[in-house]
Amino acid sequence: MAALQLKAALLILGIAAGRKLLFRFFSPRLPEWLWMLVGIRLLLPQGIGIPILSVRHLCAPYPCDPFAAPLPGVAVWVRWSGAGAVLLILLANALRFYGRMRQKEDLQNDAVSGWIQAHSRGPRFRVYTSAMAASPMVYGLFSPKIVLPAQQYSETQYEYILLHEWMHIRRKDLWKKVLMLAATALHWYNPACWLMLALFNRDIELACDADVLRALGREGHAGYARVLLDCYCRMNSSATLKTGFLSGTLQERIGAIMNQKKISMKAKCGVVFLFAALFLASFGKVSVQTEVSESIPILIGKTAPETEEILQEEGYAWKVEKARYMIH
Repeated sequence: MAALQLKAALLILGIAAGRKLLFRFFSPRLPEWLWMLVGIRLLLPQGIGIPILSVRHLCAPYPCDPFAAPLPGVAVWVRWSGAGAVLLILLANALRFYGRMRQKEDLQNDAVSGWIQAHSRGPRFRVYTSAMAASPMVYGLFSPKIVLPAQQYSETQYEYILLHEWMHIRRKDLWKKVLMLAATALHWYNPACWLMLALFNRDIELACDADVLRALGREGHAGYARVLLDCYCRMNSSATLKTGFLSGTLQERIGAIMNQKKISMKAKCGVVFLFAALFLASFGKVSVQTEVSESIPILIGKTAPETEEILQEEGYAWKVEKARYMIH
């Protein structure tokens, strides 16, 4: 377990440190895929992996690998109790959210109805309005719903906002967030996992923006950024639910929107190489074949004269002389 936590922490810190570099040369969707890969690995048992190296290890008949030692009973109890507490908090927040969403109302106007008809071949959804929402959002795993604040928008704003939320539904982003929440809850004691969750929520918005911009075309980039900024300025600060369309850092999102560029073939090859390397780092494991040798003497608890006598009886006298020479 300690080895898995150390590997996960190193992978998370490595991706976090290289986010800016990844955004500069690759698609904004790449960090999202990398976070998902680490999250999936954290949800799988430690023993599952792809053997990439086999090592024979000879040891005495007592434990010789501190990372493979089982956790004490108290530590196991604390771990699962903490995971249960985190899951209960998440469940309570979800129930509170759904309770407040009961005040929503159907949003019916020509712009919304026309947009829904134009995208009827995609995933099904319904559009509502609520005074509790600070910004546009989508919720519902099995029956997605788009909720807009109780504000008036232009036809262009409706188009961009609905396209963004519809893209979240199409990309199954809510399911991705559930997966990452489960991985973080299971490994709540690892601070790197909370960093992963925070950065994933930001990167998933950047990835959704990238898909929206690809659907709009180059001519729609500036208009989409203006709508995002306008919605931020009009956000109702007194609203209870502050998530959705304006999630993530606004400056980072607008910068990514205006710096969108076509990915070259070299960058695509780099994505494949980087993803393969992280996959092996996440799922690869060293297969250690431990062989217990009865010929290795057990010297724990022995005095120096007793140790020397045992080593001489077992034929290790030359090692004793070598040790004396190295000491002197």
